[in-house]
Parts: sequence; C-alpha cells; structure tokens
Amino acid sequence: MVLTTKKHIIEAVDGILDRMQIDYLDSFLLHRPDPLMEPEEVAEAFDELQRDGKVRHFGVSNFNPQQFQMLQEAVDQKLLINQLQFSIAHTGMIDYGMHTNMTDARSVNHDGGLLEFSRRMGTTIQAWSPFQYGMFEGTFIGSDKFPELNAKLQELADKYGVSKNAIAVAWILRHPAGIQVLIGTMNPEHVIDSAKGADVELTKQEWYDVYFAAGNDLP
Repeated sequence: MVLTTKKHIIEAVDGILDRMQIDYLDSFLLHRPDPLMEPEEVAEAFDELQRDGKVRHFGVSNFNPQQFQMLQEAVDQKLLINQLQFSIAHTGMIDYGMHTNMTDARSVNHDGGLLEFSRRMGTTIQAWSPFQYGMFEGTFIGSDKFPELNAKLQELADKYGVSKNAIAVAWILRHPAGIQVLIGTMNPEHVIDSAKGADVELTKQEWYDVYFAAGNDLP
C-alpha cells in the first residue's frame, strides 16, 4: 500500500529523522504513484516539510510522465529526481525509441517516453537495481541465463581493469541523460567496486556491443 496523505508523508519523514538521528533530509522521494493521491495535499506536506527545515529537496520514484507532470504542477518545489528501474537487462526506456515505427514488441512504449520527458524537464533519473533483470529474477552478473553478456562484460572488465559490476555501471553512465546509479547493498566493498565504473568511459561501439550481448537488437 502506498499512502500519500499529508499526515502519512510528514510522519514518514519524522520517523526517518528520528531513526537516523539527523535534523533534515537532503532529498525525500514519494516511492510509487498512489491512485488516491491528492496533489494539493502532497503540496501542503512538501511546503510544511520545507518550511520546518526537515527536507531540502523532493522527488519521486516510478512515476510516468503524466503522473510526474500532474504532481509538479501542484507543488512549488521542483521535483529533481525520478527513480526508475534500469539496467543492461532492463532496457525498456531506450528500446522503444530504437524501434520506432516498427511492429515488434520492443516498439511498444510502456512508460510514456520517460527518458525523453526527464531530459526535457531537467529531471535526474536514478537507476535502481542496476544489476537486475526482471522484477524478482535476480542479477544478470554471473547468471547462466546471460552467457554472452557475461562474456562481453568480462572482456571489457579485463580491458579496463575493473569488475563486471563496474562495467555494468559504466554502461548506464555512458548514456547522455546523466543517469545516476543506485547501488543497493550493505557491503561497502561492493559499493567501492561498482563505483569504479564512473572512471570508465565506454566507446559507443562498446556500449552497443554490451546492449546486443544482453539479447537486445535493432530493426
């Protein structure tokens, strides 16, 4: 259940501040769209949180362009972030653009042009589950379901002196939309290892080679 009432939002922020023993949040995001959301009520909550110095910036997660626009028109604060699932093996945001005017499954626009919309709005996309395929299937790193992809990742990892995880991060960062990568782990070494992808700039050919190795294609 996703609740976006003023009471729930403020209580959620207060709870986070209390548990973390901090005075404010740099950013607070609404996790998923709530079909019962009243944008004006969210606006009241955001105003109070900002006025009280509890939250500095706001954003959302998993909002499509229409949902994002509706909320943005109601709140005074610029929505800076939209967190979305994106990885080498979860590429819907870019697939349909390369299959425009085709009739195959990849030509279907499931999210209303989120990538292009975000770039036009100046919204930062944060990619969650950057090593995952599907919703619950798991990671593609080392998976026997992606032999060609793992071989290509290893080839590039050897070339650049980093791990396959770092190459997966570099692949996302190579996109000109300026996507930020969220590494969901409690292991500091995993974060450090993956972050090395920020120092790798794949060539366009390498980017496409990885894309194709994941089972994607072009018309």
